[in-house]
Amino acid sequence: MIENTKLTALVASRICHDMVEPMSAIIQGLEMIKAQEGGKPDPDALSLLDHGVNKAWAKLEFFRFAMAGAVAQGDSTLDEGREVAHKLYSALKPELRWSAPNVAMPRPAVRVIVNLLLIANECLPRGGTVEVTAAKSGDAGEVMVTASGPRAKMRLQTAEALRGGEGELSGHTIQPRLTALLAHQGGVALEVRESEDKVQIVARSAAFKL
Repeated sequence: MIENTKLTALVASRICHDMVEPMSAIIQGLEMIKAQEGGKPDPDALSLLDHGVNKAWAKLEFFRFAMAGAVAQGDSTLDEGREVAHKLYSALKPELRWSAPNVAMPRPAVRVIVNLLLIANECLPRGGTVEVTAAKSGDAGEVMVTASGPRAKMRLQTAEALRGGEGELSGHTIQPRLTALLAHQGGVALEVRESEDKVQIVARSAAFKL
C-alpha cells in the first residue's frame, strides 16, 4: 500500500509536471505583451496566452475529475467523463473519437476510463487518434481505449504500473498506478494489447451495463 504522504507528493509532482508547459506559454505571452510599446497586442503573444490558458484549464479540470474525484462512490454512466475528456484532448496532439454508447457503471469506473485516456495520449509520441468504444463480452461489458498512430507504444513502466506492480513510483508512474488502484476499487479488470502502431487498453467489468 502506498503511504498517504508519498502518494500526495507524487500526485502533486505529476500535476506540476503537466502544468509547466501551459504555464510557460502564459508567462511568455505576458512578457511579450509587456515588452511591446503602444499599438495593438502582438497576435503571437495573444496566441500563446490563448493556448496556455486553454491547456492549463483543460488539464486542471482533468486532474480534478480523474484524481481528486477518485474516491467518489455511487452509480454513474460513461458519459459523465465525456465532456472533460473532449476538453482535455482539445489541448493535446491526438484526435479523440468517442464512439461508445452511454454505458452504465460505478462512478469510480468512469474515473478509470478517463485516466486511461491520458495514458493513451502518452502512447502516441507523434500524434494520431484515440478512440473510445464499448461492447458486450459474455456476462461482462468492455470499454476499449485504442491509441493508433506512428510508433504507438506504451512504456514498460506504465504497463507495469497499470498491472499494479510494485515497481518504484515516480511522478511519471503515479497516474497509471492510481488508475490501477481505482480499477480495483471499481471492480474493473485492465488488459493492454499492443500491435504495430496501435495500443489498446481494455477495461472489463460485470458492472458495465450496455
